[in-house]
Amino acid sequence: MLSVILSLLIGFSTSQYVVNGDFEQDLSVGWKQILNGSGASVNRATNYDPDPDYEVMVRKTDGGGYALLNQTVTVPTTDIVFSASVRLYAYATSTAWAGTALSLKYLDISGNVLGQTRICSKTSYCPWANSPTMHLIQAVDSQWHNYSFNVGTELTNLTGVDPLQVNKIEIALFDSTYDC
Repeated sequence: MLSVILSLLIGFSTSQYVVNGDFEQDLSVGWKQILNGSGASVNRATNYDPDPDYEVMVRKTDGGGYALLNQTVTVPTTDIVFSASVRLYAYATSTAWAGTALSLKYLDISGNVLGQTRICSKTSYCPWANSPTMHLIQAVDSQWHNYSFNVGTELTNLTGVDPLQVNKIEIALFDSTYDC
């Protein structure tokens, strides 16, 4: 099993909130990493796509666990545009599963998760599903794609989330596997 996520840019109007959203500085600037299980890694390099700037790869190979790169930002309003360029790939065999995503978790003032949006790639047995507090945006394929949306508009897909309670957004790149 192999699952990979690469991210190039997190930005536009959210760039005023995200620290090091283009990954041009070391990942210790603005980002936190959690690696759980063997084969979990987070790497920053310039050779993940054809341009000369930095991207990051979050990867989890065989076995259960996950790799996570995240940061939480305070937002004064949900009327902001989130955009990112990502390449997502998930692969598993048999009944094992894998999922990789660029996730936006919507948090209240105390940091409690209200809901989330995942731009993702997932395998057949991956349990991730749409619900009143989770919206999945399935990657079209495993190539680089730009995704952009107004956060306030996106929240209409999450009927279990009160947009007026959203005070923070956690942006996370993660890769998760089970029984691979």
